[in-house]
Amino acid sequence: MINDRHRTELSQNGFVVIENVLTEEECEERIGEYKIWLQQFRGSGEWPKSLNSLIRGYNAGNLETTWKVRLAVKPVYEELWKTPRLLSSIETVAIGRPPEEGEEEFAVEGKHWLHCDQGAEKFGLHAYQGGVYLEAAEEDDWTFYVLKKSHKFLDEFYANDKKVAEQSAQHNFFNIRENDLDWFKSKGCELLRVAVPKGGMVLWDSRLIHANARPVKGRKNPGRWRFTVLVCMTPACWANKSDLEKRKSAYKSAAMLSHWPSQDIRFDIQGSSAPHEQTKNIEFPEKLSGIATTAEVQELCGYKEYDFSNVKSNPEISYPKWKQILHNPPSEYFNDQRLEPSESTHDWSSYCILL
Repeated sequence: MINDRHRTELSQNGFVVIENVLTEEECEERIGEYKIWLQQFRGSGEWPKSLNSLIRGYNAGNLETTWKVRLAVKPVYEELWKTPRLLSSIETVAIGRPPEEGEEEFAVEGKHWLHCDQGAEKFGLHAYQGGVYLEAAEEDDWTFYVLKKSHKFLDEFYANDKKVAEQSAQHNFFNIRENDLDWFKSKGCELLRVAVPKGGMVLWDSRLIHANARPVKGRKNPGRWRFTVLVCMTPACWANKSDLEKRKSAYKSAAMLSHWPSQDIRFDIQGSSAPHEQTKNIEFPEKLSGIATTAEVQELCGYKEYDFSNVKSNPEISYPKWKQILHNPPSEYFNDQRLEPSESTHDWSSYCILL
């Protein structure tokens, strides 16, 4: 699935589209399952709480359908990182209705929510996020919106504005302002709406300035929905004992997490429960079952630890770099070089496994 062209585009542009990750039949099956899940909201005359098509609540990240998609794209991340030992994010799904039906807005020129999910305390490459498109998206549909090549300048951007750097480190998120956009454009970065085929997947460097974009009025495919599953996987060897304890707690409580799978584990409290009193009768996963109880998912969740004994080091996977930001407390990863494993604690985190 991953070839040299994909790696080159990801490195140079900060994102890449990978085709044929799921078959059209698999996409239709998953869309059908999500539509069945949505029927309980339509029965109550409501729509799931969402923001820019991202479902906010109902533990959508732990639905059986969502886990099916994650497992289907795991081979992509295995090839990307060149290791089968991965931890997965437990993020939400994006379901966007057609604005032609009158319940969503069309895109408005100049209006966006471009942002970066990587704070200044994380230096350099830390993750490749992903969006799996169960429905095709042309440039004028609900689609991926990027500031091409902006990942190359994020560290410089934070270095030039200590206040912004501190805010980004505190919230692990930063909304791009218009003057910020101008700065990135001055560096040669270009705003693009990215088309992704049905069954395709877009991967992006977490340093990339990005968002999703609403459909354009008069688009070529009126009535087209958005069905996208967000997923991120990183090497399990990056996680320390504290990270794994948090992950095990999340698994036991069927909680959702942010897009950071191996380090800086953050619980998504809002995403893990029903946000409305009116939707108290809406069914959502309160405990994991089915496919989520398999050994493969338990490993992806850090609940079942990988066996790192008798393995060889993978020099292509470098340990992520961290730095202390002015008034923020130093990260637990600060100066953690991971030079050799501790046999006393069986912390084999310096070893990343070659396929």
